[in-house]
Amino acid sequence: MAIKKQVLIVNSDVIASGAFQAGKFGFVENGSSFSALNSGALALSGGEEDVSLFYGTQNVGPISEGDVKKVTTWAKSAGTAQSSTAVVAQDGTLAEVKIINTTAGTMNLPVKTFESSGAGSANAAAAAIKALMDTEFAKSSSPFFGFGASVSSATITITAPINSHFRLAGNDATAFTYGTAAVPSIGLEADVKKIEKEGFTDSGVFGRAGSAATFKTPASVVSGDYTSILIEGTKSSNSKAVGIAKNYDDFAIWVFVKHGNSTLTPANIVAQVEKLKA
Repeated sequence: MAIKKQVLIVNSDVIASGAFQAGKFGFVENGSSFSALNSGALALSGGEEDVSLFYGTQNVGPISEGDVKKVTTWAKSAGTAQSSTAVVAQDGTLAEVKIINTTAGTMNLPVKTFESSGAGSANAAAAAIKALMDTEFAKSSSPFFGFGASVSSATITITAPINSHFRLAGNDATAFTYGTAAVPSIGLEADVKKIEKEGFTDSGVFGRAGSAATFKTPASVVSGDYTSILIEGTKSSNSKAVGIAKNYDDFAIWVFVKHGNSTLTPANIVAQVEKLKA
């Protein structure tokens, strides 16, 4: 069973002094008891039950001491684009470079073969293959849209867009080198909006099928870049089965804190949530 996501977008640098204050962040216990006191600083003492994190009227949780297994923080990052090379050499008069777009991670991956036949040299074959790539990469309908290629002598350098990655293959004589590895972006507006939408779906406010029986997608509250906090753990509850059986449900809570905050920082949120670890 997939782990359901809860998402909280924190768009200010203000710590609440009471429960569910507009535009401010804090904690509540048992749905109402304010827990972010101590002269305006965040403060959980440990031993709390049913703690929710709130920003204005939005909240995630509840979680209790012992539920939290792991807390991870990522600073916002633009990511790194994958870049790899093909040194073209002909087998007879044939040379080819095959690109496999592995981004989706599924069984049926998009594959495109770029071929040169009858070119007078490896350099000419590389130039011809690069020209075919330029055409394909410019098609908005192509699974390789946004890729880039450059050529120097017989060497073609292929670059994927951020958050994409690929593998290469080709004729026997052509050699391939994997250079700069892909590193995904995180905390950028588009990244946060994607997780925000997944949170809408997992919380039941927007259906996966988008049918007439589901609600309209809520308006996004994401604007700009964020530091990302992921709280992971397991909640237990009494089972309806006979005896003392328990249900165990894994959870993932994303808290996105506006990049550049100096008062309400990811570090002081994490310091409090860590008190709820097992």
